[in-house]
Amino acid sequence: MKIVRVVLQVLIAAAVPLLLVIGMARLLTLPWYPAWEYAKAGFPADPLGMAPEERLRLARASIAFLNAPRGVGRLDDLQFADGTVAFDAREISHMDDVKLVYDQLTAAALIAFGLAVIAAYVLIRQGRLALVWGALSNGSLFTLCVLIALGVWMVVGFDAFFTAFHGVFFEADTWLFNYSDTLIRLFPLQFWADAGLIIAAGVGALAFALALFTRALQKRSERKQEAGSKKQESANQESANDSL
Repeated sequence: MKIVRVVLQVLIAAAVPLLLVIGMARLLTLPWYPAWEYAKAGFPADPLGMAPEERLRLARASIAFLNAPRGVGRLDDLQFADGTVAFDAREISHMDDVKLVYDQLTAAALIAFGLAVIAAYVLIRQGRLALVWGALSNGSLFTLCVLIALGVWMVVGFDAFFTAFHGVFFEADTWLFNYSDTLIRLFPLQFWADAGLIIAAGVGALAFALALFTRALQKRSERKQEAGSKKQESANQESANDSL
C-alpha cells in the first residue's frame, strides 16, 4: 500500500513542471506576444526591410497555425504584400514539425493532469489529503531546481542551450535557416531569448508560490489529521473504560 501511495505522489509531482511549462509556453503562442515583442525598444528590425505591419501579420498567422487543429491551418497560402510566397518548402516542413511537437507536449500535459487528478482523488479517498499537498509542493520545488539549472545554462550560453533544445525535438539541421529566410526574419534569436526568459520567470514565480502555499496546506492537513487521531484514541479509551 505504501508503494502505491508513493507512485500516486510521483504522478502528482511529475505533473507540476509539465503543466507549468506548457501553460506558460501556450500563453506566449497567442497574438499578443509578437505584437508586444516587436514593439519593444531595441528589438531588431527586419534586415530586408519588411514593413512592421506585414511582419506582425505573418508572425500572427504562424502562431495561429500552431494553435489550429491539425489539417485546418495552412502556411503555404501565406504571401508577402507583393504576392510572393512567404515560406519555402523547408520552412513549412519545419513548422509542421514544430506543430507536431507542440501538440504532443500539450497532449502530454493534459494526460499528466488527468493522472494527477485521479491520483489526488485516490489519496483523498484514503484520507491522505496531506500527501496530495506534499506532492504538489515537492513537484514545485523540483521545478524550481530544474529551472535554476536551465536558467544558469541560458545565461551562460543561450546559443548552446538553444541548439541543445532543438536537438532534442528536431532532426539535425532541419531547424537551421539563413538570415534571409522568412522564419528568421519573423522570429530572430532575441524573440526566443525573451520568450525563454518570460517562461522561466513565470514558471519560477508560479512554482515558488505553489510550493509555499501547498506546503502550508500540507502542514495544516497534518495537524488536523493528528488532532483527529488523538480525538479518536481518546474516544476509544473512554469506551474501553466504560466497558470495564
